[in-house]
Amino acid sequence: MSTVIYTRRLVEHRYGHPLEKLHRGLASGRSDDPVLPILLRRLDGLAQTSADTQSARRNLEAAWRGHRSSEPAFKDLVLLYATEVVDLERQEQSEAEGVWDLLDVRLLLDRSSARRSSAHRVAPAPDDRELLDIAREVAAGLQRLNREALRRGLRKRGVRVSNRRLGVVLQRLRAESAFR
Repeated sequence: MSTVIYTRRLVEHRYGHPLEKLHRGLASGRSDDPVLPILLRRLDGLAQTSADTQSARRNLEAAWRGHRSSEPAFKDLVLLYATEVVDLERQEQSEAEGVWDLLDVRLLLDRSSARRSSAHRVAPAPDDRELLDIAREVAAGLQRLNREALRRGLRKRGVRVSNRRLGVVLQRLRAESAFR
């Protein structure tokens, strides 16, 4: 699955609506989510970068075919397009991670507004403490602590966790790292 499709599905899942409906809601002013306009712009940019990457890959393939047919002029084109593909793939990954981080910001905004409305905090269940210990071990091996990286690390250890619990654990880990 491509990064764009995965990210689009992730946005739709987190917001609970198809992307087209999110665009319409934003255009009509029905959304009061401060993250949504930024998220949709970044997602559109990611889609454009993905399209550019696909085009560069096609150009590289054509240049490679020409190079294999012993036409010396295509050697420089192969190097040029290969460099372009690598740069665009890096940019695409960076843009996708930016969108994922914005989804984490939105989740944190939702959590903070819910926290303000409730007067008491619920202590984590005992099994949450075990999850938190495992998540600390996973987080120690991550370059970047974000929702998807943490989820992948937990799954590698055979731990499946709901979005709600993962959000709580991620928030706790970030708070702990802020105090260090």
